[in-house]
Amino acid sequence: MKQKPNILIIEDDPTTALLYTSTLRTSGYEIIQFSGLKPTLETYREDGFKSVDLIVTDLVLPDGTGKELILEVRKTNPNVPIIVVSAAEDSQSIIDVMRENVQDYCIKPISPKELSKKIQYHLSKQEMDYQKTVFEKEKIISLEKLLDWYSFKNQSLEKGEFDSKELHKNLFHVLRASLSQGAGFGILVQIIDIIKGMTKTKEGDYILQKEILEILEENASYAKKVLQTFTEIENIIFGRVDSVKVSLREFRAEISALVLEMDPLLKIKNQKIQLGKLEDKYLDSKYILWDKEYFRKFFAELLLNAMKFSPESGSIFVFFQSDSEFVSISVINSVAVESDTGQGIPNEYLDLVFEPFFRLTKNLYEKYGSLDFGIGLSLVRETIHKFGGHIIVRNILDHLGDVVTPKVEFKATLPYVSSEK
Repeated sequence: MKQKPNILIIEDDPTTALLYTSTLRTSGYEIIQFSGLKPTLETYREDGFKSVDLIVTDLVLPDGTGKELILEVRKTNPNVPIIVVSAAEDSQSIIDVMRENVQDYCIKPISPKELSKKIQYHLSKQEMDYQKTVFEKEKIISLEKLLDWYSFKNQSLEKGEFDSKELHKNLFHVLRASLSQGAGFGILVQIIDIIKGMTKTKEGDYILQKEILEILEENASYAKKVLQTFTEIENIIFGRVDSVKVSLREFRAEISALVLEMDPLLKIKNQKIQLGKLEDKYLDSKYILWDKEYFRKFFAELLLNAMKFSPESGSIFVFFQSDSEFVSISVINSVAVESDTGQGIPNEYLDLVFEPFFRLTKNLYEKYGSLDFGIGLSLVRETIHKFGGHIIVRNILDHLGDVVTPKVEFKATLPYVSSEK
């Protein structure tokens, strides 16, 4: 019989520690709990944390810091997953600790159920090599931390625990630190430093070389696109986008028009889009809420996502489903063999693909003009929610051909609204 995983928790708040411990024990884990750094290090001095399957630690401890603990753990056990749970939102502290090969950073408050999910996920990946390159560490900073920040932010918005001005300030404080690590933004910072070292005129002006200016313009353009997408997401979250009522006929017409506009991108891999039909009986009698600009953005993003991950000469299917209460639109595609995701989206990632900065692959798709920053699907989700709907992603099996083919389906469902004005 497989032994229960040993989870080490370092948390000085007794109420929080009891909450975590009781929940995790019911999930089938053996829990070892300490309230400080020194007793933890003393207990595992000889063992070197080799008997521990996963560690959960606060960043601020009464007799030290979570970073001190992590440094000691990594001396003897470089592969044990470590989850930091802390109320600290100082961006520099977060970046410092994430660079010490930490697998997850959760901003308090985090529910025991959510923590249990994260523990389960990281235990399932325990056999993987957690030693990261510099690039991977920077990716962890932007992916994991911001994923938890957005989760925390959305929960707090629903509970009414934040006012919009304070949330706006805190959000961009965190984003500034993370975006400085990524393509476009990090390069901009480096170029500024290069410019400062260049020759000056007698008046103190810098003599800017043409090559430097070109690089600066290119990366500034990229940075502006990323920030524009964040602005669009914020506009939705803060209710700055107005919804208008349209018939299903206009809904279908806009989809058809957008499919035609995507033709140049389809030629990159010789792909095609097969567009299904929407039942005529609902075209003029049913209505949905939308904003035309944002609707086009969300649907174009789903099509673009399908194109990037579909194989050469593959088909992308767009299907409709309608009844008396809802209309759904599905974008379905096969997954290219060379894709990092294999034959579909790993099940453990299905709930994460819509989170900001979460990327299934490290590939860049320059030909498509996309940001490849992991925020396109975040805009999709927020847009669908704005219009009162929901969206799911799932792996499906296509039995229509001679061979059963695995595919990925993104399905957005929108409710009807009254036709009365």
